[in-house]
Amino acid sequence: MDKRIVVSHGDSKKIAVSMNCTREMVSKALNFKKDSELARRIRYVAKEQYGGIEIGK
Repeated sequence: MDKRIVVSHGDSKKIAVSMNCTREMVSKALNFKKDSELARRIRYVAKEQYGGIEIGK
């Protein structure tokens, strides 16, 4: 199973608004398809502020 971060339904849209990016970017960041500075910040915010859980390898 691939590594990813799971957040509650609707939280990815909230993250996108707060980080001033698209929902697609949030999705790619949470699924570890992107590894930019923005993607790292999205993952951090998802875990710390939205209770995201990291699953996978």
